[in-house]
Amino acid sequence: MGLQDSDIILVERGNTLYRETYGNRANIDSSDLFLVEATSTAGGRVVGQLYRCTYANWANANNTDLILVEANSTTNGRVVGQLYKETKSNWPTSSNADIHSANYMVTLGTLLYGQSSTQRANNYFSVVEVQAEFSSSATIGDGTLYVGFRNSASTAFYGDLPLAALQILKSNGTTVIYAYNFGTWAALNSNPIYADWGTTDSSEDIPPGDGVITNKTTNPGTFSYVFTGNTVTNGIRRFSFTDTGTASSYVGSARGISSSTYTNATSTTVLPVGNANIPQSSSSDDGYLFSECSSTDQGDLTWMGVTLYGDDLDNGDRIRICYFGGGNGQSSSNGLQTTDSLYVRYVED
Repeated sequence: MGLQDSDIILVERGNTLYRETYGNRANIDSSDLFLVEATSTAGGRVVGQLYRCTYANWANANNTDLILVEANSTTNGRVVGQLYKETKSNWPTSSNADIHSANYMVTLGTLLYGQSSTQRANNYFSVVEVQAEFSSSATIGDGTLYVGFRNSASTAFYGDLPLAALQILKSNGTTVIYAYNFGTWAALNSNPIYADWGTTDSSEDIPPGDGVITNKTTNPGTFSYVFTGNTVTNGIRRFSFTDTGTASSYVGSARGISSSTYTNATSTTVLPVGNANIPQSSSSDDGYLFSECSSTDQGDLTWMGVTLYGDDLDNGDRIRICYFGGGNGQSSSNGLQTTDSLYVRYVED
């Protein structure tokens, strides 16, 4: 059935029983007790026997163990007030990053500074991963995945962060659910893959007129989004495509990564997590997305988003983002920073 935010869980605290909703499970203390029914003999259990388990030990419980839950909504055919049993496996683990209730900052790996145009043309891309909790419920609704870039460079025009690709993998880290190579052109209707993504646009005098975004805690679902175009026709503070690199010194990659390897087809190669581990493409047709930082200020934000289907997702699935850490400013003091530069958020419809 899957746990819902409105479901009620019976919890014992200090010999007193109380009811707490699943959506407010953050209020459950580590020493609080659950009543659990064993469904296996693991750990010396007796099948069908009831025992008490602390919330702190819940992560170590057997995935088939059952907790008694009271329905408080009619979601998925429930009957309000009816008791049913839910497995521990449908309770998201605390190790997953919560990307649904707040904007989640992604820490980048190693960045390089003072790189010449020749060096930047040969440096590799890096891949960072977020193992995500997409919803407080085990049943994930359709929604939008947002990727946010914040200009963290004290000298603003050194803040560019090229993004070459994004993949979402099952929790096993090998099965690809979604793959976006931002330099790839799809065969269907000759649409570029990056066209699947919309972008905020805070360029002066360009609709939709949300203004310059500076608050990194604001839900990106509240902003307006337009077509993600290219740097020839589009301006600053928006994600745009380039296959010619950036003009600013010390920042930007010459091109993206191989579209024949990291595509959205069934043969997609999984992006491996690591620093400077994905070579730039040898094809001048392979580009990347970035938010132009010239004439911007430190702290300016740009968001892009893509629609995802919740039926494809499970809490614990992995988001991998391929970014360029091979040319990030003149120096570490005035260039892009590993923290406060990249954010993700999933907003259910």
